[in-house]
Amino acid sequence: MASEPPQSGPRNRGRTLWKLGVRTAARGAWIGARRLLPGESDPTRTLEALGADWVDTLGELKGAAMKLGQFASQFRGAIPDAVIDRLEALQNQAEPLPFAEIAPLIESACGPIEQHFRHIEPTALAAASMGQVHRAQLQDGRAVVVKVRYPHVHASIDDDLRQLARVMKSARLVNIDAASLDASLKEISARLHEEADYRIERQNLADFQAAAQVPGIQLPEAVDALCSETVLVLTELPAANLEFAAQATDEQRLAWSDTLMRWLLHQVLVSGLIHADPNPANFGFLPDGEIALYDFGCVKRLPAALIAQLRTGLVAGMGSDWDGVHANLKALGALAPRAYDQPDRFQPLYADSHQAALAPLLADELYEFGQADIHDRLQKLTPRYLLHSRDFRSVPDLIFVGRTLSGFYWMLKRLDAPVPVRRRLQQTLAREIVAPPEG
Repeated sequence: MASEPPQSGPRNRGRTLWKLGVRTAARGAWIGARRLLPGESDPTRTLEALGADWVDTLGELKGAAMKLGQFASQFRGAIPDAVIDRLEALQNQAEPLPFAEIAPLIESACGPIEQHFRHIEPTALAAASMGQVHRAQLQDGRAVVVKVRYPHVHASIDDDLRQLARVMKSARLVNIDAASLDASLKEISARLHEEADYRIERQNLADFQAAAQVPGIQLPEAVDALCSETVLVLTELPAANLEFAAQATDEQRLAWSDTLMRWLLHQVLVSGLIHADPNPANFGFLPDGEIALYDFGCVKRLPAALIAQLRTGLVAGMGSDWDGVHANLKALGALAPRAYDQPDRFQPLYADSHQAALAPLLADELYEFGQADIHDRLQKLTPRYLLHSRDFRSVPDLIFVGRTLSGFYWMLKRLDAPVPVRRRLQQTLAREIVAPPEG
């Protein structure tokens, strides 16, 4: 069995996270004390140091600990921006293990490497929180990628999340009630357990292949004989990355952007089968305007009833029907009981949120994503959202929908092309829901 980094053993992981908790609590107490002192109310430097500490610690641990740090943007508004800004660096911080530690893991799952592979590149093509990927060639000549799970990742998920939940609560820096935080972490835990089992990822890919898709999306094929809980072998789909695609011609960028928009809307409002890890590294851009998908570990399934609720709320928002929006939030479980019968009190917030996000997307025939400032508009509303923190509840089933929307927004902004958002949305809403019924 390959060795593992010393900090990743169960006892050492717990000790490392406990120490992080102590440091976080101390900084939280220091911030609270400084706020009581004249002229010492700005905690930005202390928060930045806290964020840097989390990045260094979680980046070393990999697994669920690192993955939770990568969910940072989902907690913006609940965790101070100075911390979130640092944590988002974890998206690109994973360091691969040496191939000498990876090769025994492949052989343990697949048998002797030379029996199945002509060659495996020792330098990792990509590394993430749960595992890393190597290019390879099968004995029959097919080009493939080999995804290998890191040791002990699956076993550490629950302990990591328990420790991190304790840290977040004790630091008193999280502006979210304990019940909502626990529900959110439970949803994240479910997805992480699935992501750590490559047999589930293999099934996710099969489900995408079987489901109706929009034109322009390409999926790899699994080499079933070599797939297991810890190793996944897929045919390679070579394609340009987002940074290269962002420098392509106007025509190509427009085609890719339109494909992304059509596919995003299809997932959330039609199929309910959501590729919920929108890291740009999981997308490849092909010259003909098509997009290749990689990594099917994090997939969220929405039942038809929930998709119908999302459609109802969206139509209400598009029509500035604030009573309808309020009723829909109540049905989704996004309102605390104290807010149920007070729709008038929230109408100004609904109207301003609409003007910040939905209205710009629908105002013209084409939306220029390169000029998009929706993120800035919504961030300006954060203080008002915080004033209503006791009125709203997180909806665990929508955590990964939010993550997907955010990831697609930033990819579209980077591609900097006009997209017919209003027309694509109308076309999507005209289609029937094809997701399986709940239960």
